[in-house]
Amino acid sequence: MLLINDIADVRMGFHFRGRVHEEPNGNALVLQIRDVDEAGRFDPESLTPMEIPNVEKHSLSVGDIVFLARGARRFAFLFSEGYRRNIVPAGYFMVLRPKDDRVKPDYLAWAMNQELFQTKIDAVSSGTAVPQITKGSLTELEIDVPDVATQHRIVAIDRLMQRELHLIHKIRDCRAALLRAAARNNAG
Repeated sequence: MLLINDIADVRMGFHFRGRVHEEPNGNALVLQIRDVDEAGRFDPESLTPMEIPNVEKHSLSVGDIVFLARGARRFAFLFSEGYRRNIVPAGYFMVLRPKDDRVKPDYLAWAMNQELFQTKIDAVSSGTAVPQITKGSLTELEIDVPDVATQHRIVAIDRLMQRELHLIHKIRDCRAALLRAAARNNAG
């Protein structure tokens, strides 16, 4: 077990004064809670453009772990794609960047989403209506970090499980479509 602080640099997302408002010629795209699902998927075309001072300091880099630190559905995901424009997460996200090769970014994102770590987050979260975890509390949490080969195996197995779930849903949808088509043909 290692402290988050020992394996990753942690920074807060960009704090906006007031609301996020669209600036069509802005130098960045703002990532907000509403833009991303728990798997870390989002459409860059739907993000709000804004002008962000010192944008390089706040932009995501490939390999960063983005962690939603506020609300009932706290989750982490790996930022794995480079985009044409800078993507800046809003202040209710934290960004973790591994300090060295002891922990692989995709493993860290996976481990942060596991029940054991989520229980630790719940124990140090504050607030009742909108629970949140502070940067200081997050960095002091311990997380299991096996050897790199084991991390790779865990991530590979998880990817296969996610692919399996996707295929199961596709099969279910195809069966439902076939059933509807058969019912329509039989009714006529």
